[in-house]
Amino acid sequence: MDPHSSPARAQIEALFAPRSVVVVGASSDPARVAGRPLSFLRDWEFGGEIAVVNPRRDSVLGYPSHPTVGDVPFGPDLAIVCLPAGAVLEALEQCAERGVRAAVVFAAGFAEIADGCPDGPAIRALAERTGMAICGPNCLGTISVDERLPATFSSVLTEVDLRSSDVALVTQSGALGIYLYAEAARRGLGFSRWVSTGNEAALSLPDYLEWLAQDERTEVICAYVEGVRDGERFRQALAAAAECDKPVIVLKGGRSDDGAAGVSSHTGAIAGDATVFSGILASTGAHEVDDPSELLEVAALARLRPRLSAGRGVAFATTSGGAAILAADWLDRLGLRLARLTPATVAAIEPVIPPFGRADNPVDFTGNLMNDPGMVRVCAEALAGDPDVGAVVVFAGVGGETAERVTDALLAASTPPGQLMAVIWIGASESVRQRLGEGGIPLFSDIGPCVRALARLWEPGRASAPGASRSPDEVELVPEHEAKRWLRDVGLETPRGQTVEPSRATELELDPLGRFAVKGQATGIAHKAAHGLVRLGCAEGDVANACSEIADEAAAQGLELEHVLVEEMVAEGVELLVTLRNDATFGWVVLVGSGGAAVERMSDVVARPCPLTHESAQGALDRLAVSAELDALPDPAAARSHACSTLVALAGAADQLPNGLVELELNPVVVSSERAVIVDAVGFLQRRES
Repeated sequence: MDPHSSPARAQIEALFAPRSVVVVGASSDPARVAGRPLSFLRDWEFGGEIAVVNPRRDSVLGYPSHPTVGDVPFGPDLAIVCLPAGAVLEALEQCAERGVRAAVVFAAGFAEIADGCPDGPAIRALAERTGMAICGPNCLGTISVDERLPATFSSVLTEVDLRSSDVALVTQSGALGIYLYAEAARRGLGFSRWVSTGNEAALSLPDYLEWLAQDERTEVICAYVEGVRDGERFRQALAAAAECDKPVIVLKGGRSDDGAAGVSSHTGAIAGDATVFSGILASTGAHEVDDPSELLEVAALARLRPRLSAGRGVAFATTSGGAAILAADWLDRLGLRLARLTPATVAAIEPVIPPFGRADNPVDFTGNLMNDPGMVRVCAEALAGDPDVGAVVVFAGVGGETAERVTDALLAASTPPGQLMAVIWIGASESVRQRLGEGGIPLFSDIGPCVRALARLWEPGRASAPGASRSPDEVELVPEHEAKRWLRDVGLETPRGQTVEPSRATELELDPLGRFAVKGQATGIAHKAAHGLVRLGCAEGDVANACSEIADEAAAQGLELEHVLVEEMVAEGVELLVTLRNDATFGWVVLVGSGGAAVERMSDVVARPCPLTHESAQGALDRLAVSAELDALPDPAAARSHACSTLVALAGAADQLPNGLVELELNPVVVSSERAVIVDAVGFLQRRES
């Protein structure tokens, strides 16, 4: 079996929909880790055959016990292995000999500890040799509600009702994942499939994503991700979900330096650069969220398959004028707007709204809702049918019997396919929460979370700032003039310029009418301006003096000045930061954002995998705040075309650049209606072993 290939779909399916299960190492105490899976299978009334392996007992919880897996009278599809780490490999070998197709391994003590268990690689090798789909080790297993399969030991299942759904969750944290399972059930959302991946000795996150993409019970895939070992497989899995038209909602752990350190100790995975990760998600259409609640909130909206086209707005209906004002503020903050209702829509609403209310957007029911809860249905249906409405949001704050009647009206409302209706209900009762959840109406406890979730689906958010710079011990600096020579060789434009020793600056032949940038290149210094080695706007007669000043400045700081670069000054324009990076997880990516001095103060950067098309480059620019500056130029279309051509050319040149290049930073690239010019550039090569 190819070590990079996935087990057959039938093998992975046995993790979620087995016809028979064997519990290896089962305990007769339902309160113990080894006792819970068997007691759950019994209590959930799993419909397939169940066998127990425990050589020290004749029976466990009423099931006959066998000495080994080989003694089980039938061939189990799934093995739930409840053994300590040192006994796992032997048990899996027995399972493979018996023809078991899949296994869940709970045991910890593998990759999550410093040295790891020596059997960890052997488990991977066994899976590769036999094709067995192995979940874990160091995991909480799998749950499939419709199959009545609780292949887990989590005590949450002793407290939480089962709730089926068409939303799945893949989690690289078992504890966080089981919290999400419980919270999803409480909200009336539920999960179709749930899997804790553990150390991923055999099956990895992309394997589960690809399987769920084709799973008939799953329409939306949620994922909590701490690290990705194989970036290309991850991209393929996200693409597979997109091809199957299944939204993927991702919560990423380890975005900060401290968080990334926790990832390493938690799962043994590599966290990866946060900006690049966000760019990969955006490029595949996946939606990134910031916290567990938002993961569930966006999933609740996404499962309704809303048609949130960019040209439409939000219709807001409320009993509170203050809530309407706050909603408008939130919409504006997140780049959305209130819908503009047609006269026909307003006319349909007016008869049920009191004269002191409002029939236009935002609709104000006033306190009269207490007397006539049925007006909610009339208004919701009218708003949902308006051509400018992409989503209907109802703010309800009533209680008691009125709350139940308003819920009746919401559930009775008929909306066109793809038209989204959500409810904001601060202090909703458990009854209201459950009824709306079962009715497929997303419920939010506040205005901000609701609008934030809408914005995630309407237009995925921007990526964060670039990751930390590379350690000087890892890379060799490529001087600016050399980096620019590479760029010119692949057809990109840089300013006209010459390199010179400071003492020979008077020998330069310069345009007497021009203005020049003078930059000192010192050994090991990437950012010259920070060391006072740059002079801008020099006239022809000032260049020699500028060179002398730079030499003196370098000497005062103990820097080794290699040469001075004298270039034409580039006319003003919009400054972009563009970086070509060979990411350790995802390979070549391009990052683009606000350039020049703005890069130090703005988190306005997105990343895209190479190669780029003109359309994907345009999409990247559209997500940036600096995009508005491009639109303010005399010919915005031409300026955008120049910027996109630069991004596409740079991305396409990745394989033509010198071996060992790990990063090429262009800052700024000055974009105008006439051209895009790379004003400054610095490269980093992987340091060779001496």
